[in-house]
Amino acid sequence: MIEIKKILVATDFSTDAEVSYPVAQKIASAFGSTVDFIHVIPTSKYLNESLKKIGVPLDLSRDIYPKIIEEAENLAEHAMDSFISGANRGTYFVKIDRKPSGTIVDHAEENGYDLVIMGARGKHGTKLLRGGTTEKVIRNSKIPVFSIDESFGETTIRNILVPTDTSMLSFAAFPLAAALANTFGSDITFFNVIELYGSASEDIPRNPKKGELVSIHEELIKRLNDYLSDREIDDIHIQDTGVDFENRIVITSGEEAKAISLFTKIEKGISAHYEIERFAEEHSDLVVIATHGHSGFAHLILGSTAEKVAQYISKPVITVPPEKGRL
Repeated sequence: MIEIKKILVATDFSTDAEVSYPVAQKIASAFGSTVDFIHVIPTSKYLNESLKKIGVPLDLSRDIYPKIIEEAENLAEHAMDSFISGANRGTYFVKIDRKPSGTIVDHAEENGYDLVIMGARGKHGTKLLRGGTTEKVIRNSKIPVFSIDESFGETTIRNILVPTDTSMLSFAAFPLAAALANTFGSDITFFNVIELYGSASEDIPRNPKKGELVSIHEELIKRLNDYLSDREIDDIHIQDTGVDFENRIVITSGEEAKAISLFTKIEKGISAHYEIERFAEEHSDLVVIATHGHSGFAHLILGSTAEKVAQYISKPVITVPPEKGRL
């Protein structure tokens, strides 16, 4: 089973960011994780230079930033004391940088975090899109990013949606989805879209006796089993139930085993990201999506689809980049 040992909560201390704190605690409790907080104070080079030009007797580095840092440290300490239990509480980091998203991404990668959790919107976010900082972290992070909006409740994950274009790279989201389903007691729905103008699933042979959709479903499950075997994930097994589009995920831990329902939904549509968003809004509580698809290049096929889904959907989303060396 996938391990989540270190969680980084990125926050600007807004109410939108605060929704991520109890979720971090829920996951940390289940996985025995350490939770750290990070807050990045954006620099203002233009303001600093302007103050010097007009002769204002203030220096941002000497007179302003130390006070802002002190306030941020107090807020971070209070947030951790209020939401993170002592067994999972790590430390907090307050940094100053021109690009907060880049600082968050670099800090997470350099310090070996397994998951970044942040609010979908910060102080300047809109009700329609993920905030600019969140979007940039999702786009550039090499580790999974869990972005959460204000409607999310940590006890309401009944179904996790895992979009796939049938490629091995798109299955990168599955182990984390299975681990979270095991934690939250959720079902998982595999979702594949046959696009009007061509899809990766076109290479799947159709069995005339079974029909197009059943053929795709059976091949999806076969490829998923191949993916798990290839990556030596031995504690997750996919079992047949004898019912079309329904399987069973069995997660083993020592002598214990837990079963999770796996459903497969295949739909036809003009746009994959539109169909994913539409289905997710009605039928899922969380979307876990790989950021690369069959092309293996950023912002192509599932890559661009994942970016659009993460930007526009109102549901919480976890974006999962491919493993290193798998592009």
